[in-house]
Amino acid sequence: MSKERSIREEEERRLSEALGVIERRLLKELSVLGERRGDVVGIRQEFWDDVTVNFSDATELGETWSSIVQQAELLAERERSHKVASTAASRLALQRDNPYFARIDFAEAGEGQADRIYIGRSTLVGDDGETFYVYDWRAPVSSLFYDHEPGPASYETPSGTIEGDLTLKRQFVIRGGVLKHVFDTEETIGDDILQAVLSERSDTSMKSIVATIQKEQNRIIRDEKHKLLVVQGAAGSGKTSAALQRIAYLLYRYRDTLTSEQIVLFSPNPVFKGYVSRVLPDLGEANMRQMTFRELIESRLGRRYEVEDLFSQTEALAAAEGTPDGEARERAARYKGSEHFFETVNRYLKRLEREGVRFRPLRFRKDTIVSAEETAERFYGVLGGENFGDRLVKTRRWLNERLDAWVESQLKEPWVEEAAELSDQEDIQRAYVELRREGGYREESFDDEDRISGLLLKRAAENAIAPLRKAVKGFRFMDPLATYGELFRSRTLFTACAPDGRLPLGYEWMAQRAEETLGRKTIDHEDATPLLYVMEALEGFRKVDGEVRHLFVDEAQDYSPFQAAFLRKRFPRARLTVLGDFNQAIYAQAEESGGFGGWTRLVPPEETEVWRLSTSYRSTEPIVRFSKRILKPEDAAGIAPFHRDGEPPRVAECGDGAELADRIAKDAAELLEAGYATIGIIAKTARECGNASAVIKERLADDVPVTLVTGGSANLPKGVSILPSYLSKGIEFDAVLVWDASGSRYGREQDRKLLYTVCTRALHVLRVYSLGVRSPFLPSGYEGDEE
Repeated sequence: MSKERSIREEEERRLSEALGVIERRLLKELSVLGERRGDVVGIRQEFWDDVTVNFSDATELGETWSSIVQQAELLAERERSHKVASTAASRLALQRDNPYFARIDFAEAGEGQADRIYIGRSTLVGDDGETFYVYDWRAPVSSLFYDHEPGPASYETPSGTIEGDLTLKRQFVIRGGVLKHVFDTEETIGDDILQAVLSERSDTSMKSIVATIQKEQNRIIRDEKHKLLVVQGAAGSGKTSAALQRIAYLLYRYRDTLTSEQIVLFSPNPVFKGYVSRVLPDLGEANMRQMTFRELIESRLGRRYEVEDLFSQTEALAAAEGTPDGEARERAARYKGSEHFFETVNRYLKRLEREGVRFRPLRFRKDTIVSAEETAERFYGVLGGENFGDRLVKTRRWLNERLDAWVESQLKEPWVEEAAELSDQEDIQRAYVELRREGGYREESFDDEDRISGLLLKRAAENAIAPLRKAVKGFRFMDPLATYGELFRSRTLFTACAPDGRLPLGYEWMAQRAEETLGRKTIDHEDATPLLYVMEALEGFRKVDGEVRHLFVDEAQDYSPFQAAFLRKRFPRARLTVLGDFNQAIYAQAEESGGFGGWTRLVPPEETEVWRLSTSYRSTEPIVRFSKRILKPEDAAGIAPFHRDGEPPRVAECGDGAELADRIAKDAAELLEAGYATIGIIAKTARECGNASAVIKERLADDVPVTLVTGGSANLPKGVSILPSYLSKGIEFDAVLVWDASGSRYGREQDRKLLYTVCTRALHVLRVYSLGVRSPFLPSGYEGDEE
């Protein structure tokens, strides 16, 4: 018998044994799950049958309450038990498909016998509770697989370094519980495994990479020392995958003190959110909180103002391309994202502690209850010697007292009496209950009806001013919009706050624009973060964000230095992991100078670690080499393709729009027929996508799924997706067809990185079409087959 055959039979026996344990455990959990489900349904159906209800006196009321609490606690316990069994069954079902992906044999120093260690997504212990069939990939010993070749090796544990000898390193491909491939390797991760995984067709969601984590990715995943981790990586180098595995590792490593709610991931767009949503559940962990920067802005500003998002700004700048207004706005967007402007706003906020906050009057109909001038006098005059936070709280209390006095003064006014007369039976019943609670409504009392009437009058007045009470409670007696706008109304104020005492280039245009937009309560995207910063500083940052322990920011190159600094202020306790590629910096607000200076200046150098991932694993080698040539040579120098062959990209110039649509529709149909599951047709803007969607649907069969992906889309479907360039960030497709990469669409220097980003979305096939002369950034020698 050959050695290979002997190894395979040995591993098949071991796999069968592990699958037997999984099957027994799964049947047990499913049995428990069925019992608990029945218990929960039964308790819910019979809840009130098992509760003794009696409200006749205080004693009976107490017994009734105890009975309700007892039943509720029983239900909660059964629901918890059901959830635990459900989670265990889901994990075991995943293990049944693919219990493990690697084996290492490790002999600890001083020990003669090497231990066989099988590594998978999660731990599997035998029926005896002691035999480890599978070690979780995040366990300390599992790092040997990622970091070492056979020979002397060591790994870190909480109690110290364990040294020894790695005698075997073996990898498996297991699908559906069947052993497909076995590889012995002397490399950290064998190329055979990588080739097998990377050659698979794309899916509509990102996959776990635990079987193919590279050595440098493993160090990123397991870093526990630094407060800031910066990962600069080429397109397709595994930045996001490593970040998601890092989240899973942290939840495993600190499972007693860290929850998924204390981890926040900022995604570039809603499509990407849906795309990565399955990675952590597939690893047996709950998803972290995930949001876009747009959602953060909307949650605080969206109810008060009409706020432009980044994609709308991008479309507006594209529409105004080459005009004086377009150039002026692009300059303003860059400046308002700069560290200079952040420091200017910081100095302005310090100044607001002494003077300058704009206040809103409290008005009811035509009456001014408290004027803005009175509130300012109270805040800066009477309370001027106290700190800002105490002044806010005491001003809020004083405003509520003024509202109390106003309510009392209105009780005999006709409008209050009219409102009270409209009280329904429920309002009257509530007044009666309130009066009884206060000791009123006794049979011998003669004024109870008057007291109920008084309560109804007061409630009518309070209901009328409820919005004012709510505004006061939320510190909205301040006007952050007017306060922020002052920076652009007063040249003197701006220069006094600027760190260099100078106005920025284009200040006059910014001032005029601010007067137009802020005056009608519409907020340009470049003003949204500075305005939110002013609002948060005035009203107080949310407490819940102070409890976040880890903050992950994907596509960090698209965040301005101002936004980076703002996030640091908003999540003050969080350790930061930021991921990006400055070759994909496609927005006006992105830092022009390159690098991650906006992030690295947030944390001391000794607490910062910068990693660079240069190998691109996503695309085939021909696609990577093609995409590199779009960039400037100095930007492309650090990008290395993984050796995976594929068809060369094609570039074709089309004579008119009909030919462009015909060729792309024909390619899409042929690629779907060839088995490619996801086809991305990527145009520069949303407007172009709308046109492309209409003409492509006309040319494809009715049963071909064609989806127009918009900024509000949350899921990436199979079939043909048509999307604008800026929504493709972080996504990958089996095949990418670039819609109109002509010189008129991608001709400016700032379009170079955008075109690079679009082309690097392709896993296996890339075809680029232009309407007329192609972009000057596209490399030559890739002409498609002309018909």
